[in-house]
Amino acid sequence: MKINCNIIRDLLPLYADQVCSDESRELIDEHLAECRGCSALLQQICNTDIETDLKMEAEDVLHHQADFFKRKSAVIGTAIAGIFTIPVLVCLIVNLAVGAALDWFFIVLASLIVAASLIVVPLVMPENKFLWTLGTFTASLLLLFGVICIYAHGSWFFVVSSSVLFGFSVCIFPFALYTKPLRILIGNQKGLTVMISSTVFFGLMMLSIGLYAKSSDFWRIAPVISLPVLALIWLLFLFIRYAKIDALVKAGICTSVIGICTFIGDSLINTWLGNHKPLPVFRPFNWRIDTVDGNIKWLVLISFSIAGIILIVSSIIKKIKEK
Repeated sequence: MKINCNIIRDLLPLYADQVCSDESRELIDEHLAECRGCSALLQQICNTDIETDLKMEAEDVLHHQADFFKRKSAVIGTAIAGIFTIPVLVCLIVNLAVGAALDWFFIVLASLIVAASLIVVPLVMPENKFLWTLGTFTASLLLLFGVICIYAHGSWFFVVSSSVLFGFSVCIFPFALYTKPLRILIGNQKGLTVMISSTVFFGLMMLSIGLYAKSSDFWRIAPVISLPVLALIWLLFLFIRYAKIDALVKAGICTSVIGICTFIGDSLINTWLGNHKPLPVFRPFNWRIDTVDGNIKWLVLISFSIAGIILIVSSIIKKIKEK
C-alpha cells in the first residue's frame, strides 16, 4: 500500500528522534527508499546546523540590542553630566563676580559629584554598575565631607567618615559581595568578609571618636561597653556559620543567648565599670519609672527563652518524624 507523503512527513520528526513504533519505522523506511523528497526532508531534520545557526543568530540579535542600550545609556549619561556642568559654571561665575573666595563653590561642586555618582555612573558604566556606583558614591561623599569640614574649619571629618564607612560596611557592603568581581574573588567567605570589614571600620570609628572627644573617660568606658557586644556578635556568627548542628537548634540557642545577655548585660557592664548594679527585679503589677526597665528585661528574657525552647523542641520533633 502506497502511503501519502504528508503522513510520512508528519512522522519524520518521531522517526528522526527514534521514538516511533517498529511498524511505523518499517513503513517509513520503505517510503524513503522510493521518495527523494521525504529523504531530503529527513536530512534537513537530522541536520543540527540549522538549529545552531538560529541560536547564533538569536544571540547576535540580543548582543546587538544590548550594545544599543549600552550606547544609548552612555549618551544619556553624558548628556546629564553636561547638564550638571551648568550649575557648576553658574556658581563659579557668581562666586568670582561677588569677589568671594572659591569656598562654597567647591561645596556645590562636591555635592553635584555626589549626585552624578548616583545618576550618571550607572548610565555610563557598561558592567558592574552597582559596584561602580557604590564606589564612586562613597568616594564623592567623603570628598563632600572633607570640603565642608575645611570650609567650616572643623575637626570632625574622621569621625563622620569612619561612621559612614562603618554603616556602609554593615548595610550595603554585603550586597556588593554578590557582584561578579567580588563574588569570584571572595568565593564562599562572604559572611566572614563582612564581619572582618565591619569590625575594622567599627574600630576605626571608635578610635576617631576617642581622638575627637579627647577625654580619658571615653577610653575607660567605651571598650567596656563595646568590646563585650562585639565579642558576642563574633561568637554568634562563628557558632551559626561553623557549628555542625541543625539550623533550628542554632536559632534556638542564639535566641536564648541574646535574651540572657540583654537581661544581665547592663548589670555586668556597670560592675566592670565599678558601679555595682544588681540584676533587675520583676514587678509585673508595678510599672513605675523605676520598675519599667527591670520589667522589660524580664519580659525579654522570658519571651526569648520560650522562643528558643520552642525552636529546639521543633528540631527534635522534626528529626523524630523523619526517622
